[in-house]
Amino acid sequence: MKIKLKQIIKKIKQNMGASLKRLRSGPNLFSLALCVVAAVIITANGNEESVRNTGNFETGKVADRDIVAVISVSFIEESADETEPVIRNIEKGQRIIRKGFIITEAEMKALNAYFNSLPKRDPRNIMGFIFLILMFYILLIILRGRIVIGREMNVSEKFLLTSLAGFYIIGSVLLNNLSHGFEGFPVALMIPTALIIMIIAVFTGTRTAMIMALALPLGAYFLGAFDNYSYIIALVSGAAASTVLHKAKNRMSLIKAGLVIAAANSFAVIVILLLSQAALYDYPIIIFWAVLNGIISGMLTLGFLPPLEHALNAVTPFRLMELSDLNAPVLRKLFTAAPGTYSHSLMVANLSEQACQDIGANALLARVGAYYHDIGKMDNPDYFVENQTAYNRHDEIAPRLSATIIRSHLKLGVEKAQSLGLPKDVITIISEHHGNSVISWFYNKASELENYVDAEDFVYPGNPPRSRESAVVMLADITEAAIRTLNKPTAAKIEKFIQQLFDDKAAHGQLSDSDLSFRDLETIKKAFVKVLAGYYHSRIEYPKQKEEADEAMPAGTRTQNETNETLE
Repeated sequence: MKIKLKQIIKKIKQNMGASLKRLRSGPNLFSLALCVVAAVIITANGNEESVRNTGNFETGKVADRDIVAVISVSFIEESADETEPVIRNIEKGQRIIRKGFIITEAEMKALNAYFNSLPKRDPRNIMGFIFLILMFYILLIILRGRIVIGREMNVSEKFLLTSLAGFYIIGSVLLNNLSHGFEGFPVALMIPTALIIMIIAVFTGTRTAMIMALALPLGAYFLGAFDNYSYIIALVSGAAASTVLHKAKNRMSLIKAGLVIAAANSFAVIVILLLSQAALYDYPIIIFWAVLNGIISGMLTLGFLPPLEHALNAVTPFRLMELSDLNAPVLRKLFTAAPGTYSHSLMVANLSEQACQDIGANALLARVGAYYHDIGKMDNPDYFVENQTAYNRHDEIAPRLSATIIRSHLKLGVEKAQSLGLPKDVITIISEHHGNSVISWFYNKASELENYVDAEDFVYPGNPPRSRESAVVMLADITEAAIRTLNKPTAAKIEKFIQQLFDDKAAHGQLSDSDLSFRDLETIKKAFVKVLAGYYHSRIEYPKQKEEADEAMPAGTRTQNETNETLE
């Protein structure tokens, strides 16, 4: 019993320690700071007075600002001629004091009556707002977690999501407080909800954007920044923005997205105007602002993306499309300096893209990563088999030196990618496309010449792939390099050969951190077979040909394969 109790206490301490560690992380502390700011602003700008006291206003002085009633007030005004008192009404949205005008005695009486009629602050109300903000803080952490998003967000994504959510809530409260003079005008039309959601969609994906499109307007509604009509408009605008960029391929898609959002806003506004039984003359101006909100959101997104992409070093579909241009200077240089490597990279890109499409991974990222994965070979192209003809430079140097040259293309590739300003995810693919596997050909050759050889001296200086895209590029790279050794490849031979390559990588732990499932590996294998069979003009096999597939690995093929792999 005591042992079990100690184990439970130890587990609780471990969980508490892990929770505190997560709370002390940069994004969470930043979230907490924004929540504190939001709590202060909301309690200071609640749905009460727009003036804290009347000390700054005197009869006969020029008013330095407008005072607009945020609630309706009735008060009794004593008559100067001793007649019966007069009941005066101040309607919500009415301007009590006009900026730049001399304050009259009647206006001063109305201001004092209005101020005295306002509800006084209740500590319970303030505490309620603070706890409400705390609830949204916890909700934000949950919404950006693996359970909801489906993956672990990186630090820059967490900072971005937190910043946008905080600024949206705080901005909504401030604009609502400043817009009391616009009676009947939905405050949501002054807030670029679609801009916030489109930025989230571009940087973190459609799923995250849809979740935030539901959560942010709801948060503004509960905090009093939105009324029912503003909430509906913001909800429709955010939902349209979260889906309109799905599979967008270029930056002009943002302008088209702005037009779609403008149409969605207009529809939502017409519904609101019908529900509120608004006069016909209200329609044009409200619809105009709805259209303007959508168009400006698209244009601002287009303007904000480039600096955000470079500041966060993030991968977006638009940036990847730009990097996939084969006329890029570095790819043209690769074609000139190492034509065999260039051709190999194109084939790896085709394999990777098809496989990622089939397993639901980021196909565009895999394609771009494949284009650039071997740019480190440009400095010494003749030492890699795909660029050699009849002469092999490795025949005249020691195996250790050969391994050093082969390994160096990873480091050189990463350095070139960093100097080009490539996104971090692309650089990761470059550094991981060989994992930390052993360069077996030269290791075996060195073992024949030396008494003792440390395998660590022949290991690639990288980590096993930590993403599905990186793992797919690794598998495509080894497959494309090794498949050339097959004699008269057929679909059955290719399939059996690829299975052996996959099994070898899995056996050496190169796929353990990649999140690929057995089903994914089977899907990737079928995708590779489909592409390679088409490339080698394979036809449908008949039963007799199926039997020949057992000879998919002829004598000596494994040795040739290892040579090809290591020199690639």
